[in-house]
Amino acid sequence: MRTTINVNDELLDALIKQTKTRTKTQAIETAIREYLDKKAIEDLISLSGKININPDWRGDEEAELNEYKDNG
Repeated sequence: MRTTINVNDELLDALIKQTKTRTKTQAIETAIREYLDKKAIEDLISLSGKININPDWRGDEEAELNEYKDNG
């Protein structure tokens, strides 16, 4: 997608150097990907302790399927 944006020249130059990319587009795409990856990790970490996963989930799933077959 072609987009026109105004970015501070010094900021963009620093981004290109930091990401070691050849073009402005590559630098911006790399920065966006890294930001999204970081946010996804932060979101997963924020779920710590909020989700309980039964280690015997397969047994629960099998029991549920058997119940469905019996009532179905």
